[in-house]
Amino acid sequence: MVRSVAKYDWNNLEKEYILGDYKSVSAFLKEKNIPNNGSTKKSTKGWKEKKVLKENQKSTKTIEKVIEKQAEQEAKKIVNIKDTAEQLLDKINLSILELDRYFSRNTKKSKVVEYDYKVGKPSKETIEEHEEIQEFNSIIDRSGLKQLTSALKDLNEILEDKEKGNADSSFAKELEEAWRLRNDK
Repeated sequence: MVRSVAKYDWNNLEKEYILGDYKSVSAFLKEKNIPNNGSTKKSTKGWKEKKVLKENQKSTKTIEKVIEKQAEQEAKKIVNIKDTAEQLLDKINLSILELDRYFSRNTKKSKVVEYDYKVGKPSKETIEEHEEIQEFNSIIDRSGLKQLTSALKDLNEILEDKEKGNADSSFAKELEEAWRLRNDK
């Protein structure tokens, strides 16, 4: 028994073929038990091209979504680096004010032993510890200053790499301004 070509819903079959994982129109027709004759070929004309177009659109959308995700991840990294840079700049500004401050810690220990003469050995031993911390100003710690500026330069280079040459040198400018204000005192 051969089915008549007019009995098929060609619009739905076309959608099923285009959206399905069929390798060819003839493989699709064979799976659906539809005879592959002249009338069928006329009804399925252009299906292969539409499937290729759909696959190309799918590939394009996939690539766009991957690029979008990568761009989001890169943007998050840049924001994190900038946040870290801002935190570092705050620490550097605090450190600049303390480059000429030093602390001295003196610890004094004293040991008191009570001796029990009846037993012939010590009965109680007490250790007292006294710590004194002094703060004083002196010349600026140049190695500390060098470390701070080196960290700032490294961070600026990272930002330049991330922004491909559009680095904002405001960190260096702020450091220079803070240093100038400190020296003007």
